[in-house]
Amino acid sequence: MYSQHKIKEIFSEKFVPFVEIYSEKGDLIGVSDINGNISLELENKIYNSKATNLAFVNSSYITSELSIDTYKNSPIISLNRISIELDEVVIMNPKTYKYLKLKGYFRSLQINEDRPHYFIDGIVEFYIFTKSDKIKMRILSNRSFENKSIKQISRTNYFMVAGVPMFDEFTSFKNINNQYNLKTGNSLKTTILEKETDLEKGTIAILDNNSSLQLEIISSLKPKIIKLFEMETHYNNYTINAIYENNDAQKIDLENIIYYKEIRSYDVKRKQKDKFQKVEATHEFYLLEKEYLNELKSKQFDNFYSFKRPSIFEDKYWEKVDNKYFQPLPKLIEKYIEENSKLIEKSKLSSH
Repeated sequence: MYSQHKIKEIFSEKFVPFVEIYSEKGDLIGVSDINGNISLELENKIYNSKATNLAFVNSSYITSELSIDTYKNSPIISLNRISIELDEVVIMNPKTYKYLKLKGYFRSLQINEDRPHYFIDGIVEFYIFTKSDKIKMRILSNRSFENKSIKQISRTNYFMVAGVPMFDEFTSFKNINNQYNLKTGNSLKTTILEKETDLEKGTIAILDNNSSLQLEIISSLKPKIIKLFEMETHYNNYTINAIYENNDAQKIDLENIIYYKEIRSYDVKRKQKDKFQKVEATHEFYLLEKEYLNELKSKQFDNFYSFKRPSIFEDKYWEKVDNKYFQPLPKLIEKYIEENSKLIEKSKLSSH
């Protein structure tokens, strides 16, 4: 069942899927569905959060911030698409190289019980083996913030997923086509359907000569339950959003990716009698440079989804992100992190 609120693209009849809704405290209240609908459950969460301001976030659209009163009186929330100027495309033959190197800016936010707990951003390099698609990763610089007023599950049991994401297998058309049914209505949109139920799970859309993938892999309707090391985790939501620098849905892969985002949601507890703790996380990657290599210059690599300590940086790299789709964090979230989190000790930049 849905509330009367829908999220629409300004100046068109197109509804915007998977829009994240944040409060001024920085917490992720929820995400709209694939058709831009805000469910009654999400509507209740918005009002129960007692938020005074809301931020609406989607990578392809300019972030919009509204007061709760404006939201109440606006059945249609309109977002303005980011305007993209097309660059010249350089065609390369990756088959002659062993590795594809993607260098970019990453950021990751982990929210525990509706409050930002960990935030990390930095410059990272991915090394993708062209024959096997195996991936290694190296963090070149990072800022790491922690809100120490928020407690973990226990002194010995930590649930931490803030860090650099590993690209999901479904960032490539080949894997999407193997796992899902695809329905092409026209040359500009392909609908992704679950094989067993034919339920709509996402879309691949062509716009401004780029391909945009939005896919809900795990939903609260069918959560994944994991019991491991005396912990029980209910994996309630896993959604990915990726943008590729090509206009052919069948050719989307890591060679063409320019932006990637994950949204994850969990309920976690340590023992049977314990209460579940809600954990949500977002991970983003913005491509800055792409290069093909035959040799790896480094033998030391970092772990994915790992909160790196200490902070290591020299220049303000976060102010120099040269990517068409980059937007700063919503001001509501940025302000909360600044006021409630502490930068973990800074060290001079060192080579890996």
